[in-house]
Amino acid sequence: MTKKILVIDDDELVLKSFEKLLILQDYSVLTADSYESALDAIDKKEFDLVLSDIRMPGKNGVETVAEIQQRLINAGKKDLPIIFITGYAKDSIQLKAGFIGEVLIKPVDTDYLLTTIREYL
Repeated sequence: MTKKILVIDDDELVLKSFEKLLILQDYSVLTADSYESALDAIDKKEFDLVLSDIRMPGKNGVETVAEIQQRLINAGKKDLPIIFITGYAKDSIQLKAGFIGEVLIKPVDTDYLLTTIREYL
């Protein structure tokens, strides 16, 4: 069965790059460019993993993922593995993200990212 990944990032180029990479690995991918579009996606589909940027305008990735996990719990579903991606190695938000999921630093080594995804799935 094909695993489904939700990719959240406000940068369209990043979304397209991750989407192409993951599709080539036979994952089903849906992208979201904001807090709102990510929640909309979660309300409509089930996913096996979330890959999210941390810094985004409006609600950041940590807040977005926390809301996703809360909605899943409220619906009686299991929480999702989370992999965060950030370009800010010393970002204070990253410290909070580490308690919620894996944190990888941009530029991301694609082999390491794919290995991490496989470990969670």
